[in-house]
Amino acid sequence: MQDGNQLVESEQRFRSLFDNNPDCVIFQNKASTILDANPASLRLLNRRKEELLGRPLSDFLPPDKILLFQEKLEEAFTGRKVQFEVEVQFLGTPHPRVLDIVKVPLWVDGRVAGVHMMGRDITDMAISQATVLQQSKKLNTIFESITDAFFLLDKQWRFTSVNSEVERLLGVNRHDLLGRTVWQVFNKEVTQQFYQQYQQAMITGEAVHFETFFEPRQLWVDVKAFPSEEGLSVYFSDVTDKVKAHQELYHQNKDLQQFAYIVSHNFRAPLANMLGLVELLTSLDKHQPQYDELLSHLRISTEQLDSVMRDMNTILTIRDKQEVAMPEQVPLAEVIEQVLQNLQEMLQQCGAEVRLAVPPELRVRGNRAYLYSIFFNLLSNSIKYRAEDRPLLVELSAESSKTEPGIRIEVADNGLGFDVERAGSDVFKLYKRFHSRPDGRGLGLYLVKNHVEAMGGRIEVSSEVNIGTRFIVYLV
Repeated sequence: MQDGNQLVESEQRFRSLFDNNPDCVIFQNKASTILDANPASLRLLNRRKEELLGRPLSDFLPPDKILLFQEKLEEAFTGRKVQFEVEVQFLGTPHPRVLDIVKVPLWVDGRVAGVHMMGRDITDMAISQATVLQQSKKLNTIFESITDAFFLLDKQWRFTSVNSEVERLLGVNRHDLLGRTVWQVFNKEVTQQFYQQYQQAMITGEAVHFETFFEPRQLWVDVKAFPSEEGLSVYFSDVTDKVKAHQELYHQNKDLQQFAYIVSHNFRAPLANMLGLVELLTSLDKHQPQYDELLSHLRISTEQLDSVMRDMNTILTIRDKQEVAMPEQVPLAEVIEQVLQNLQEMLQQCGAEVRLAVPPELRVRGNRAYLYSIFFNLLSNSIKYRAEDRPLLVELSAESSKTEPGIRIEVADNGLGFDVERAGSDVFKLYKRFHSRPDGRGLGLYLVKNHVEAMGGRIEVSSEVNIGTRFIVYLV
């Protein structure tokens, strides 16, 4: 009797749990026939209990969902619990619902006697997730539409969001950034200035705006960082062209200052002499002995003025042509051979030896006329400023640079040399001379530097008095 009471109590408890379960619960046999359904399932299907019992679930499913439910039921009858998520609009109901369904087999005497299908209505959750996903897509669209590179850092300096412009400018993959700190991605030397500015923004709560050089990509970047409770929003853009334009403007202004110096000094002396001589000549009879002497002085002053005018014309012509000279792939060995042929007589007269180490296949993207002028001026200077107590030796080599993209060219001699520290920044300036020999006008190195920079390169010089001079040119 006691066992019977316990069985009744157990059935009552099961019935209470079945009927009061807030989730839909339907009990089916292998033929999919509904044997029992709780009140929550009646509300979900919008049916009375007598309408459900004894009928297959497929009677209440849209045609496109019948096969899915049947397959999952058959799988559950193999003895496994089956779980899946589906959006379904049961026949006779006003709206589709999203259900998280679990089919649990009921074992009796070692066999599956039926399957309980429990369905939790997660429509509201699904709508919320869809809304979040939609908002996320909108935010991502906004991020990607920002023309600046943009990323977010959290309070621990970890990347939490990165747009495609960051990938393009920095040459990185966003998946290599997300979740990592800036210090893990970039070394301390690279991030030092960024860290100082970002730290200031975090501490003060005020936005920072700065311009700096990003060494790994050889870029000048304009950076704006805005702090918030979540961390830091950082925008940056490539301003390399603008910085280079400012630098070029600075150099042009420096050139204008030098031109002004030339006009005020180099022109003034010969012009003053010419005016004075002309005035004297007009007051003399041309048969007087002083007349020819004054006329000779006038000729010298005129030649000096003409020389200055030709120098300025050369400089201005180069400036005009820098932007229009079309680059080409120029074989270095060929250009150097042309220079050596034109300087052959001068080299032979001074007993010079030129040692070449230039691969015949080595080419540089540039302007052939500029390259000719570079080597002509550097070799001419070696000849002009050679040491009298030893034969001139010039070593000229070129190779692909091991430290940076492009070609490294070296021109070294054992000539007089000069004091580099004393010369300072004047080495490549107009009319700057470091020897007293009269055949140098201080124009050659100015032209060399302008030619090199016009082709996107740079030049370095080292020298020791009475030891020699070495020029290193880097070209792309």
